[in-house]
Amino acid sequence: MHPSVEAFALAAGLLALGAALVHRFGFPPLPVYLLTGLAVGEGLPVEELEPLPSLGLLLLLFSVGLEFGPDRLKELSGKATRAGLYDALALPLGFLLGLLAGLDLRGAALLAGVLYVSSSAVIVKLIIDLRRAANPESEVVLGVLVLEDLVVALLLALLGGHGAGGFLGGIALAALYLLFARYLGPRLVRFMEGLSDELVLLLGAAFTAGTALLFHAVGASEGVGAFLSGVIAAGLGLRARLEHLFGPVRDLGVALFFLVVGAEALKLLKGLSPLAVGLVVLGLFLKLPLNHLGGGQAGLGRKRRLYSALYLVPRGEFNLVLGSLALAQGYPLVAQVAVLLVLLSIPLGALLIRYAPELGERLYPRAPRPRRVGSSRA
Repeated sequence: MHPSVEAFALAAGLLALGAALVHRFGFPPLPVYLLTGLAVGEGLPVEELEPLPSLGLLLLLFSVGLEFGPDRLKELSGKATRAGLYDALALPLGFLLGLLAGLDLRGAALLAGVLYVSSSAVIVKLIIDLRRAANPESEVVLGVLVLEDLVVALLLALLGGHGAGGFLGGIALAALYLLFARYLGPRLVRFMEGLSDELVLLLGAAFTAGTALLFHAVGASEGVGAFLSGVIAAGLGLRARLEHLFGPVRDLGVALFFLVVGAEALKLLKGLSPLAVGLVVLGLFLKLPLNHLGGGQAGLGRKRRLYSALYLVPRGEFNLVLGSLALAQGYPLVAQVAVLLVLLSIPLGALLIRYAPELGERLYPRAPRPRRVGSSRA
């Protein structure tokens, strides 16, 4: 039997066991996938699992773009935009931290992105799993995530390519894709309405992977290509069908991706410096006061603005993309910060989101109702 089959069977079994354990306690499984990878470490032949984890990351970025397509931008409320502006203050603060840490301008910009962007995939899944999508703070958080994803997609386009040529090539490709969606998209949608789900799934996978390859070929970030694929598909009105078809495939790939991240983190984190640990600690708490202030500007009450700040703690997919880019460009410190921040923030964020109402009650207890005079019985 091929070694890749053995590695997949072992990985799937470990992931299923971890997911089953946390399911009993009502926790989302993503943190367990990371911790499982850390636990098995070098005992898992992660190289045999490729290309599934890499495909899982592309499908994850495609799903993020699908969730936050151009139609969702029109739904952005003014209060979510105001909260997002406060959240974006983490970018210049992170850039300043990078310069103070001795990084050059490019490295400081990569670090700023790592400290700034929260995980849309993790946070949306947690909000849905905990049945809080209708809460007022969730609307603000989802709006902030839309703005974050757009800012980081632009940052990847600027820093992810091979200099100005890669950036211009990515811009040109994006413009071509948008023109295609504008003029030929409606015909394509009508054509796809008569296709089977199996064929639509295959075409969607080919479109996402092919776009990522094209972006890579012109020197731009393949992650931006996968994200753009989702944005265009959402703009064509294909969100519901593609989410239904890609959901199980994406979840499997994402589970393997986070397992591999956890398993390979031990190699990257060997020789971890106090500077990297300090940057991670600052990164964990940097956005809390900013998002708390942003929640206030969005009109949330004291408890709800606390919830919104806690919801934005987890980091994930874009942080890892920025981290791998930093490692490839010679910034191991940024890569270490990115990986350790993801490893710590997802479990911590899941706990904070899960127990946010309890924390709110402890920090802002309800004032006791005054007793009416003469209401007590003699």
